[in-house]
Amino acid sequence: MFKRNKTSAVIALVTGLALLPATAMASSSDDDDDDSFVLTGNCAQLPAGRTTEFHGNAATSNLNLAMAGNQWVVFDIFMQAFNEHRAATGDDHIDLTAIGNQPRTFAGLQNKGADYFIELIPPGQERNQIKSGCMLLGNEDPRNYLPTSVQVDFDVFTSTNFNLMRNLAASKFVAEAVPYIRNQLTLMTDAANSSGIGTGANGTIDATLDLLDPGIRVSEVDHINEGVHRGINAMYRRMDEYTRLNGSAADISALDSALAAVSVPQPGSPADTRTGVTTDFNLATNPSCHYMGHASIADGTLRMCEFAILNKANTHETRVHHVETPTRILAGDSDVGPVWVSELQLAVNNGDAVGGFQPIDAVNRPVVYSVAFLATMSKKHKKLAKKWVDFLRSPAGVQVYVDGGSSPLTGTELGERYSFDANGNLVIKTFVP
Repeated sequence: MFKRNKTSAVIALVTGLALLPATAMASSSDDDDDDSFVLTGNCAQLPAGRTTEFHGNAATSNLNLAMAGNQWVVFDIFMQAFNEHRAATGDDHIDLTAIGNQPRTFAGLQNKGADYFIELIPPGQERNQIKSGCMLLGNEDPRNYLPTSVQVDFDVFTSTNFNLMRNLAASKFVAEAVPYIRNQLTLMTDAANSSGIGTGANGTIDATLDLLDPGIRVSEVDHINEGVHRGINAMYRRMDEYTRLNGSAADISALDSALAAVSVPQPGSPADTRTGVTTDFNLATNPSCHYMGHASIADGTLRMCEFAILNKANTHETRVHHVETPTRILAGDSDVGPVWVSELQLAVNNGDAVGGFQPIDAVNRPVVYSVAFLATMSKKHKKLAKKWVDFLRSPAGVQVYVDGGSSPLTGTELGERYSFDANGNLVIKTFVP
């Protein structure tokens, strides 16, 4: 373990700082305090191919952002809008050509407007990087005798769920998390939905059976390295329950038969061919893939889950789903694949011939993204970090996300504040931002 004193407190309400309205996020005074966080655990690790999600230079930046990866679909547009906001609100000499033009000189990289370091990778990996203090990048080759590492003191972290925020709070990296946008999963198809995903009388029931149909080729996310797999798995499980509670006897019989066919990995399936993992692909023994303790569904009944899909012989398991799934659908190699609505919208905006079927909200619950200042925030970055978060939650910032397929907050979403009781247990209090 490596202990580091915070150079600044993380989040406290400060009068006179109009960063966010009402009970909003703010930073404490610039004075150091006695609180500290401890760097623990192994470094996060990503393959070299993910370097495209690293932007800028942490050594020279004035703002370090750890962004949940699926925001990449709008982030160049968002950062351009933020640069224009900086220029319009009194920041001098902002290079409005920096975003997308990739300065290639040392001097160019120092310009305001290029002075950021941004990671757009799965938030679970960023959480691990924040807690350990390091990210290993591209060290798969045995010739690499000393790991290449990225070590960044992040100022701001955004997450697709509050569980990651709570985990960081328990280690004193985060004191408050505030919601700013919503996103949702969808099932990407070709533009004509030629496989008829979800086109039955009840679309959600039909889509459930379609995903298990041996003739439907699913592009399924990596269940080890792509954090979105958890949300997809939860959606699949709710789709199964919805079908059993709302479908006909024939629907339920078809579901049982389809699950029985993929109860263990089929030859040639991703589950059959993947090595180096300890995943339990047997639906009868994996707790995620059968019922226990349900009020009306018998214990042991098989349940659709991500591993049922990975057990299908014609499933493709991605490594970078937002690249592979649309590419495979456009090439005719896959029929359907779960993606974020914002990723589908990006493909449509780019003119790709894709469409989608979106299961109902009861099974496909919207995800609320939240933002937090980090205990690792540099004192010299505070002013710009506050300005950035303020813009993120402003109407102009939200509109960039909405144009990219996300949804604005409904006004019912709550933030979370974190503290500790006398016994050192994490205390979570919700509040209206």
